[in-house]
Amino acid sequence: MKKVISFVKKHAPALCACVLAGVFALSAVWLRASGVERVFLSQKEKAPNQGIEDKREIENKMHPPSAGDVLVRFSKEELSYNSTTRVYEIHAGTDFFCPDGKVFSVMDGRVEDVFYDFLWGNTIIVLHENGDKSLYASLSDVFVSKGNRVRAGDVIGKSGTSAAIEEKTGPHLHFEYIKNGKSYPISFTTAPEA
Repeated sequence: MKKVISFVKKHAPALCACVLAGVFALSAVWLRASGVERVFLSQKEKAPNQGIEDKREIENKMHPPSAGDVLVRFSKEELSYNSTTRVYEIHAGTDFFCPDGKVFSVMDGRVEDVFYDFLWGNTIIVLHENGDKSLYASLSDVFVSKGNRVRAGDVIGKSGTSAAIEEKTGPHLHFEYIKNGKSYPISFTTAPEA
């Protein structure tokens, strides 16, 4: 026992460094598994204007998913406070207030899936003709079924509070535009026609 204590005292700094390295490695694995690694993505690899024209082209073809204002904006790298979970985290979508509750399809496509998720509540995923997808979550009602064809501006659901992870946001739509398997920031500058 004395040899063990002597060894620990002698090598304490190295042992502490090993323990800290292990903690950091496990944290990195957890962050990657939970999707939070997007916060740490480097922008150096991207050209300054890469994707801007593509983004504008997509946005010009879109119908806003709601007639309401943005409650919580998309945050790719900036942490945003979640009043439900009480932690700062990335927000890979945009939360919209829906004054009349209507949720609109943003582009033509086919309903790929309709399901209930424990964290995100009633959810619709639409596969668009360009291969991108749009996700609509926290819905109180769903007006489409898997396989249905939808057009831009079709009412596909009603906003609600079914997303347990955003419960304190109140009735809203959690919207994500997914390009190449990753959430993609989209700005909507015009409100839908009433």
